[in-house]
Amino acid sequence: MPSSSIQSTQVFIVGGGPAGLAMALMLDRFEVPFVVVERSAHTTDHPKSRGCWPRTMELFRQWGIEHKVRARGLPDGTDVFAYVESIAGREYGRTMPEPDIPCRTPAWKAVVAQDAVEEELYAVVRNSRHGKILFATECLDFDVGEREVTATTRNVATGEETRWRAKYLIGADGASSSVRRKIGIEFSGPSTIAVMANDYWRADLSRLPIAREAAMIRVVPSKPGVPVASILNTDGKDRWLTVTQIGRTEDERAHPWTDEEVVAMAREHTGIPDLEVEIINRSTWRVSRQVAKEFRRGRVFLVGDAAHRFPPTGGFGLNSGVQDVHNLAWKLAYVLKDRAAEHLLDSYQAERRPVAESNADFSFANRLRFDLVDQAIRSGNEDRIAFWIADTDNHLHSIGQSFGFSYVSDAVVPDGTVAKPLNSRVYQPTDRPGSRFPHMWLDSARKRSTLDWFDRQFVLVAGPLGYEWERAAAAAAQAAGVDVQFRQLPRIDPEDGFQMGMRGAALVRPDGHVCYRAAWLPADAASEVTAALQQVLGRGARE
Repeated sequence: MPSSSIQSTQVFIVGGGPAGLAMALMLDRFEVPFVVVERSAHTTDHPKSRGCWPRTMELFRQWGIEHKVRARGLPDGTDVFAYVESIAGREYGRTMPEPDIPCRTPAWKAVVAQDAVEEELYAVVRNSRHGKILFATECLDFDVGEREVTATTRNVATGEETRWRAKYLIGADGASSSVRRKIGIEFSGPSTIAVMANDYWRADLSRLPIAREAAMIRVVPSKPGVPVASILNTDGKDRWLTVTQIGRTEDERAHPWTDEEVVAMAREHTGIPDLEVEIINRSTWRVSRQVAKEFRRGRVFLVGDAAHRFPPTGGFGLNSGVQDVHNLAWKLAYVLKDRAAEHLLDSYQAERRPVAESNADFSFANRLRFDLVDQAIRSGNEDRIAFWIADTDNHLHSIGQSFGFSYVSDAVVPDGTVAKPLNSRVYQPTDRPGSRFPHMWLDSARKRSTLDWFDRQFVLVAGPLGYEWERAAAAAAQAAGVDVQFRQLPRIDPEDGFQMGMRGAALVRPDGHVCYRAAWLPADAASEVTAALQQVLGRGARE
C-alpha cells in the first residue's frame, strides 16, 4: 500500500514545462518556498516550440542563461522560412530575417527548441535552496480553502502518496490542464482548428546550405500523394521535425502512418531517395485558438498553455507562458512577504489576459497566411508566389508584438495619455504607464542596460536633472515598507522612448513595467510617488 505524509510549502506548481520551471526559477530568486510536480520522468525530449523572442531572451539575460540558451539554437539570421518543392530541390523563395535593432533590446531573439530551453531552466533551479522539482510525480487532486490549498500527489514509479499544504497553487500543466478543469474555468475560442502530426527524425542534411540558413522549410511537393508539410530545423544539422496537417476536426488519414511510411515521406520531402532516416519520436495534436475566461480563481492561477492555446504560427506559446510567470511571480512574492495586499494579485488576469488574446489573434492570422502561400505556389504564378512569400515577413518580424503591449490594471497609475495602437512589426519604445521601460545602453561597451535596474525591487527612474526625486523615492519606500531604488538617466532622447523629460520620473515595477510617470516635478513629489506605490501594492486607489 502507498504510504502517506504531509508537507508544507508556499506555492505549489503543477507542471514542469517552460512555464512551471520559469515560475520555480522566479520564486527561487524571491526566496519563496515552492514545489513543482511533473508527471514526466524528465524535461521534454521533443522540440515542440522553437523560438524565444526578444522579451523572453531579456528575461533569460536577467536570469543568467541567455548565452547558454542561445548557444543551443540556430545561428542569428536563420529566422527564415524557405518554400521549396523539396529540400534538396527547387526553391520557390524565402522570407527575410528580422533586422536586429540593438537600440531597442539588449537580447535579440533566438531560434531554439523547447527541449533545450527546459534543460537550461532546470539546470538553474535543480539545486534551489528554496524549493524542489519532483519529476515522475502527478497531482491526483487538490482542494481550495479560504486560507490554503491542499493537494495530493503520487510518485508514478513507487505509488507513494504525499499531501501538501500551500498558500497558492499554479496550474502550469499545459493545454489539457487538469487544474483548469478542476476549478471549472472554461476556454473561449475554437478547440480544434486542425489536427496535426509531429514526426521527429534524425538524418544528416548538413551538406545542404539551406540546413544552416532556414528555421523552417515549407515543402509543397509536385508529386501526387505527398503531403504538404513544414520541416522544422532544430539544430542546423541532423534533427528535423515534420509537422503535417492530417485533418480538420479529426485524423482523416486512411490509417496512422507507420514508421516506414514516415521515413519514405522524409525522403520525398528532402528529395534524397536513399537518405538514412531514424525516427526519434512521434505524436499528434490539435491546433487551437483559445484563451481561458479567467486566469485566476481564488488561490489558483493558470499560466502558459493552461491559460491560453495558440496556433504555433507566431511562436508566442512558450514566450507568453514565460512572461505570464514574470508578471505573476513578483506579485505572489510581495503578497506572501506582506509587502502588498491580496488585491495586487487581481492585476495578473487584468494584465495578461488581453496580451494572450492579442497573441492568439496574431498567431491565428499567420496560420491563414500559410494557405495563401501554398495556393500561390500551386498556381505557378511567379508574381503571386513572390507577393505572398514577401507578406510572410509580417509573420516573422514581430518585435512590436513582443514589446508593444501595455498593461491596464489597478497596478498601473494612468497619466491621461492615450496608448498607440499595437503594430506587430514595429516597436516604438515608451515610458508611458503600463509599458515595458525602454532599453538604453549605459556604457560604450554595451554591457549594461537600463533593463538591468529592474529585478526584485521598485525603481524610481528620474531624468538627468531630476535630482529631487531621490528624496521622493526614500519617502515612498518608508511609507510603504518596501525597497524603492533610485536611478537617473544619463541622457534623454525621445527617439529612445523617454518622454519623462529632463526633470520628470517614472516609477517602475519589479517586472520592468512603468506604473507611474510624471514629465515634470510636482509640488509634492513624495506624496505623488507614495500614493502611486500604495495603489500598485493594492492598498488604495488614487483619484
